[in-house]
Amino acid sequence: MRLFIAEKPSLAKAIFEGLDGDSKTERKQGYFQKGSDIVTWCVGHLLELSPPANQWKLEYLPIQSVYPPQLQPIEKTKAQLAIIEKLLKKADTIVNASDPDEEGNLLCDEILTYFNNTKPVMRLLVADLNLKPVKKALSNMQPNENFKGWTLSALSRSIGDQLYGFNMSQAYTLKAREIGYSGTFSIGRVQTVVFGMVNERTLANQNHQENFFYHVYAQFNINNSQVKAHYLPTEHNDIDEQKRLLDKMEANEIAQASNNQEALIIIAETKEAKALPPRPFDLSSLQQLCAKKWGYKASETLDICQSLYETHKLLTYPRTDNRFLGDSHYEQRHDIMKIIAETVPGLINAIDGVDLSCKHAAFNASKIEAHHAILPTLKSGIGINLTQKEQNVYALVAISFIGLFYPPSIRDKTTVIFEQCNNKYQFQANQTVVTSSGWEALYKGDIEDEKPIVGINLATLNTGLTALAINPTVEKGKTKPPKYHVESTLLASMKKAGKLIKDPILRQQFEAKDKGDRDSCGSIGTEATRASILKTLASRTDLIELVKVKGYKEDVWRTTKLGQEFCDMLPTEFTHPDISAMWSQQQLAIKNGELTIPDFLNDLDNFIAKHIAIVKREGVSITVDSHECPTCKSGHLIKRKGSNGAFWGCNAYPDCKTSYPDKKGKPDTTPKKPQSKASTKASTKASTKASKYNCPLCEKPLIRRKGKIKEGQPQHYFYGCSGYPNCKASYSEKENKPVFN
Repeated sequence: MRLFIAEKPSLAKAIFEGLDGDSKTERKQGYFQKGSDIVTWCVGHLLELSPPANQWKLEYLPIQSVYPPQLQPIEKTKAQLAIIEKLLKKADTIVNASDPDEEGNLLCDEILTYFNNTKPVMRLLVADLNLKPVKKALSNMQPNENFKGWTLSALSRSIGDQLYGFNMSQAYTLKAREIGYSGTFSIGRVQTVVFGMVNERTLANQNHQENFFYHVYAQFNINNSQVKAHYLPTEHNDIDEQKRLLDKMEANEIAQASNNQEALIIIAETKEAKALPPRPFDLSSLQQLCAKKWGYKASETLDICQSLYETHKLLTYPRTDNRFLGDSHYEQRHDIMKIIAETVPGLINAIDGVDLSCKHAAFNASKIEAHHAILPTLKSGIGINLTQKEQNVYALVAISFIGLFYPPSIRDKTTVIFEQCNNKYQFQANQTVVTSSGWEALYKGDIEDEKPIVGINLATLNTGLTALAINPTVEKGKTKPPKYHVESTLLASMKKAGKLIKDPILRQQFEAKDKGDRDSCGSIGTEATRASILKTLASRTDLIELVKVKGYKEDVWRTTKLGQEFCDMLPTEFTHPDISAMWSQQQLAIKNGELTIPDFLNDLDNFIAKHIAIVKREGVSITVDSHECPTCKSGHLIKRKGSNGAFWGCNAYPDCKTSYPDKKGKPDTTPKKPQSKASTKASTKASTKASKYNCPLCEKPLIRRKGKIKEGQPQHYFYGCSGYPNCKASYSEKENKPVFN
């Protein structure tokens, strides 16, 4: 018997149909079967790393690595794991049919390891869920052993992320609680770097010192027409790094000295500039454009793409970091165009403009490893009812493919430089004219139009012509603060995080992993995780705020005062991608068999131990509004937000259950009259239904629970982690939401 283990039910269904099975009539409980072929599925990871036994006390830190790691079933998918276990016992051959990437390989291999599989394993790589490409993939399976490096690389990253996150989050949180902080600091290899990006831009914007600069312009009379040109500052002028004049008096002197002066055109040149059609999308570039164009969140775009891939089968695998296509896609170009025209009739005119004899550089099989770029499949969308957002995203992907067969856009760029005869001052005029829009015609509204020619056409001027400078003017400008980050710029920055590394050697090594990819330069996170990282950060409303600001199409990301303090107390390598840079070299070595996971973890243990010692010794520095608890003397009264307003409770709860009402921002310790027994016997039974919010520390669902009624206090609610007792995080409630502070 041959057992296929797919990553998701949709992939399992596609594989089964590729084996000529009928998914409607041959479905069993948790799998499909046709003859000796069985296709089952996971629901994402079915196993997770077991949490350390001892947590949330400083004496337990640092938590040491364990290898091989202990795995445990994920509670909500235990039933499916049990089905796979039974099928594994019956199988003669296994096929790892998870998603075609490192994490997918680990997802299946960890199950085989957990159940001590010794049977032969093959690897199936499927990127398109339609019948023909699935059948082709089935005929090209490889030994799973060929992809062992993928699994080991993903496993080392998984263990490392848990170890780093658990240690550093607990260390900083526990030291902060000693001074009265009641929340939880979540520190992660990637998310804290992204947080640092937000904070760095926030501070740069808010601390910007406004300065002024000056531009000198003059009109040059030529053949009864005038050309406006700007003065070209030299190193002898007082200028900034952008070569702008900083001294108003100097600018006025230049203007006065230029007036009514004869000048000679010393340069008059026009160069043709061609821009080739952009390569098709990977997930990040698609998320960025959707955010700019429609304000879609990264997670939202991913969900739309997954629906178009899994449910409708209209797009290929979306979680790709590759923007190249193979020769087979070029061979299918006629069929793909036909399918696009059927699915989006509004693009028929665009398709009429293609030249299918062209072959764009994006068709390069040597650039493809596990994934290729996102493109439309050979399935027609006729009769499929897509949502407006699905239509939008499909059309963008379709246009990116159509554009590959359009000519380049062409511009004539003209530069004219006037040099005044008496003082040698130089003035420059520029002109750009689109001579052929080419592929840009497909992106009307997304590409800014060039300004039309007003007055003389600079391309008609020649060197040696004389002109008279008249009416010089000085225009004052002021420096603008760096723009805040928005979701699209954060996605772009995650792809080019290497630029933040100060160490030139480490930066060069980190950027080398993306060599040949002009869209990436030391990237952090993956196409599959970036959206969830941003979603997690956005939920930390105590540290980050998302607000609408005039002049921005997307919500602005800014750090709060506490967020800025949090960032300031962390070592620089935590908020910059240095750790990811070091890991990337080690994980590449692990993938290539040049380094073992135990060696990687030994280095990480030493790194963590060093930083834990620093935190224990030096503590943390944040501003906490707290008061010594008058009851236990060791705890602090912390202002909390209950369902009926603010109150103050001891942070040593449940050992100390002291609480007081809030009075003008301070705890009201005035004794209250005791209430009757009947009024204090309200039920404190908590709901066990998981909420839509996840724990910032372990990312498991939070559960909304009733708090115990205290004298003089109304019923209140809080959110506790469903991972209790392994994770003991809890959060007060405001407006039916957990408060992470």
